[in-house]
Order: sequence, then structure tokens, then C-alpha cells
Amino acid sequence: MQQRGVNKLDGLRASVLFLIFAVVYLFSTGAHAYSVDEITNYASARFLVEYGSPDLRIDDPFPSGQLMKATHTDGERVSSRYGLVAWLPLVPLYALASAVGPSPEPSSPTFPETSHVLPLVVLLFNPMVTAALVASIYILARQIGLRGRYALCAAVIAGVGSPLWVYSKTLSSIPLASIFMVGALLGIARARRGDLWPVAVSGLLAGLAAAVRAEYAVLAIVLLPTLIFTSKAVFRSWIPGALVWTASWFAVVAPGVGLHNLYKTGSILHSGYGDQTFLWQTAKSYIGVFGIIASPSFGLLVFMPVAAVGFWGLLGGEGDKAVRYAMAALALIAVVGYGTFNDWEGGVVWGPRYLTGIAPLLAVGVGALLQTRSFGLPGWLAIAGLTSWGVALSVLGVLMDFQHGWRNLWDVGAKAEQIFWNPHFSLIGAHLRLLDQWRHGLIGLDLYLLHKIGVWTVPLAAAALALIAAGWAALEIRGSIERRVAPVIEACAERRTPKD
Repeated sequence: MQQRGVNKLDGLRASVLFLIFAVVYLFSTGAHAYSVDEITNYASARFLVEYGSPDLRIDDPFPSGQLMKATHTDGERVSSRYGLVAWLPLVPLYALASAVGPSPEPSSPTFPETSHVLPLVVLLFNPMVTAALVASIYILARQIGLRGRYALCAAVIAGVGSPLWVYSKTLSSIPLASIFMVGALLGIARARRGDLWPVAVSGLLAGLAAAVRAEYAVLAIVLLPTLIFTSKAVFRSWIPGALVWTASWFAVVAPGVGLHNLYKTGSILHSGYGDQTFLWQTAKSYIGVFGIIASPSFGLLVFMPVAAVGFWGLLGGEGDKAVRYAMAALALIAVVGYGTFNDWEGGVVWGPRYLTGIAPLLAVGVGALLQTRSFGLPGWLAIAGLTSWGVALSVLGVLMDFQHGWRNLWDVGAKAEQIFWNPHFSLIGAHLRLLDQWRHGLIGLDLYLLHKIGVWTVPLAAAALALIAAGWAALEIRGSIERRVAPVIEACAERRTPKD
């Protein structure tokens, strides 16, 4: 039986994973914003630094069409509709970037959209957040009982075989909400050892996830029952754990969501998003769930086909059963919940934006299934093939600005229904056409450091990765030696100990 828990070597491996993916993501980013939600969050941070208030100011320099607004009931205050923690981490980054960072790039064949976003903010935000998310996936997989190589597989699949790689380029709030979700699950798994402090941390992190994206409040209805169920086997009663988790969660949600809503709209319960419409109110209530799974432009199984194996692994793989089932429930809720939205596609985005947040959970499921004894070489080959498809699409999304891809679709006259369901008019098809344009020198790659550094970009990235890999190899060799020598030392110590 694999012993659950994280040791010193796991912490070192997670640190190395963070460094590797930080380098990969840093050299992948375009260092600009890609959608209105990113621009709105950036604007809130900028205005707080420059004016002492996060209230939005139109045409300073962002036009009204680029700002997603929430209006207070008194009509005098206009602020971002998004969560407090979605933009608050950008505040110190903007302060730093405005003092020492470079200016935004002007419009060009490489960066076709006019940008008012300071590049250093983008370089320091999601590349680092997403790299930390990859490291936390490894730690979560180890904590629930997966062996090291399977936990590494889960982390790598999430890091490069899912849309997370593309969203690491952006200022999207999804990686940040996802890392809080993974941390909350890790706290639940850690609580199985009988400590209450991981329970408190889990509640705090689940509350922070809701303060980033309001829909992540659903974590409470999955994690709290999971904790109650598992507490019976760990604590004398389920009540202390449930009270600690709820109090911790509420301590964050009350100010981070409730009071922030009160500031934005004048109502604790109204976030300013507006009334969401649902497909169950239409004659095609099923179309969103099908589309969010299988649409050529937005389907999870198109952009991350290994996700199907991951869900299977969450249900029947190795590792802590209660936590696996909790992750499976969260994945299912996400598919059904987002799939009932009228805007299930998520707007002008790359792939399954809404479901990108559950990619870490499904990647852990893949690792859990790989660890089962019945999963032999054919299974490994199947996983490798499905993951390779996801990696290829992620590379396509990384190399080309997906806003440029949408402009290509509009240029060829693609209609919404065609983009949803016709592979020729999918975003993947658009990026393949953009790749051909790049081959003919008509456009540039959406890679900021390549644009600034030039031919030295690849050698610098390769040297950084080689240095980190060498350090990782040294750590693994040292760990292997310690594991082999430790029993010998213990045996020698026992022999020297005099018998009574």
C-alpha cells in the first residue's frame, strides 16, 4: 500500500516543477491582454495605484467597450464586475511595472491589437501562478497516495497537455481560482492525518477561490460534505472539522465577496454580472453540455481528450477515494453547470475556457488510473497519444494570438453556428491558417521575449531548462542514495546498541 503524504523530496520536486514551468510559460507569453475580462481586472489594479480607487474611468485609456462594468445603485460608482481577488494581486505588479517595466508594444503584424497593458505585469502574473499550479498538482497527487512518477505525469499533462498552457499567457483569473481550488482539496486530503489546521487552510483557500470567481463558491457544497464524511474516521466527531472549515470559508467570503459586492452594487448578494440566462429555458437545453464537451472550437475533449481518461481515473483509479470522488463531483458540476449557460462557449476565447479550471483535477485522475495494475503498455500508449494531441493544440494556441485567430474567422465570413460546430471554421482551423501565414512571413508569433530578444531566445530558454534539469537530476541521485544508505545505517546502529 502506497503511504499517503508528502516528504522532503516531494517538496524539492515541486519546486523544480515550478521553475521548469515558470521558464516555459515565461517564454511563451505575448505580454498583453487577450479579452475584456483581463483588461477590466488590469484597469481596476491600475486605477487603484494611480487614483487610490478601483472605480473604472472610461477612456483613461480603456474605451467603454473593453470594460465589463458593475454599477452601484446610487448610479455614481462604476466598478469591475469581477471578483476582488481576480484583480487585487495585479496591484503590486502594476506598481512595479509602472516604475521599472517597459512600455506596451505598438500595433504590428506580431501584435495586431493596440495594447495599454504593461508587459511586465503579464510576465510576472499568470506564468508564475500557473507554474505554481502545476507544482501544487504534483503535491495533491502525492498527498492522495499516488507514487512519484504518476504524480509527475499528472502535473506534466496539466501543464502542457491542457488549455492551461495557453491561459498562462494571459491575465485570466482561471489559473488563480484553480490553484486555490487545488489547495483546498489538498487541505482536505491532509486533514485525513488528524490535524485541524489543514481544515482551516482548506476553508480559507476555498473562500479565496470564490473571491476570484463567484461560481467557485460551489466548492463549499462538495468539500464540506467530503470533510464531514472523512472526519468520522479521523476525529472523534465531525463537528469540529465542519465548524473550522465553515468559519474559515466564511471569514474570506464575507469580506471578499459579500462586502465587495456591497461596494460594487449596493447589495451583498448582487455581484454586478447581470442576470445569467440558461439553456433550460430554451428548446435546446442539451446543446450547451454537448458543446462544452465536443464542440470543435470549445469542446473539452477536443482540446484535452485525455480528460475522458482522467474522469474515469477519478472514479476508479488509485489514491484517496473520498478526495477522488470530490474531484469527480466538481468536474461533473462544472460540465453540467457551465453547459447550461446560454454563453456556454465563454465568448471570444481559446477552447473550453470555463472548463480549464478543472483540468488539474482530470490530470490527477489520469495519474490515478495509470497507477492501477491493470493499466499496461497499451494504456500508456493511449494516454501518450491523447496527451500529445492536447500538447499540439496548446502549442498552436501559444504560438498564435487567439484574438488574431478570431479575426481570421471573421475575415472568412464564419458565422457563430459554423464556429461552434464546423471544424473548418473552428478556432483550430483558424490557427492553422495563421501558421501558414507566419510561414510566408505575413505575421509574427505571439511570443514577447522572442520579439524582444530575437535569435537568443531559444538558447537562453534551453540553457535555463538544462540548468534546472541538472539540479533536478542531482536531487534525484542524492535522494536515491539516501534511500539505499538509510537502512544500512539503521542496521549498523542497531548492532552497536547493547542488548539488555
